[in-house]
Amino acid sequence: MKVVILIGLVSIAVAAKLGLNLEEETTTTYELPKPYNFGFEVRDDNTTNYQNRAEVSDSEGRVKGSYSYVLPDGFVYTVTYEDKRDGEGLKAIVRKEPSGIKVIIPEQKKKPKAKPVNLQHGSLF
Repeated sequence: MKVVILIGLVSIAVAAKLGLNLEEETTTTYELPKPYNFGFEVRDDNTTNYQNRAEVSDSEGRVKGSYSYVLPDGFVYTVTYEDKRDGEGLKAIVRKEPSGIKVIIPEQKKKPKAKPVNLQHGSLF
């Protein structure tokens, strides 16, 4: 074991003296972002579920979009966001506007109560 350690130390010393770089060099390449756009919209009058989203990105990685939804308070909340890739990160603006929608809040279903079980000591049934 001592011989193995000694050989390892001598190898490191010789490599250092010769100026060899023992660290593995890695090269990382990054692809340019691919532009995209997507969106969706939900308009369900039966459940008063109204929401939407749209987003676009360009070949420089800049992202811009927005999404909206109606909450139980009846207001429409709209979030508009943008990342200009200027080092300042994602910036968002939130707007709250009355919608005039009376949101349907479903009633909670009552869970059936379990019937009490009468067991007597020593009885399995």
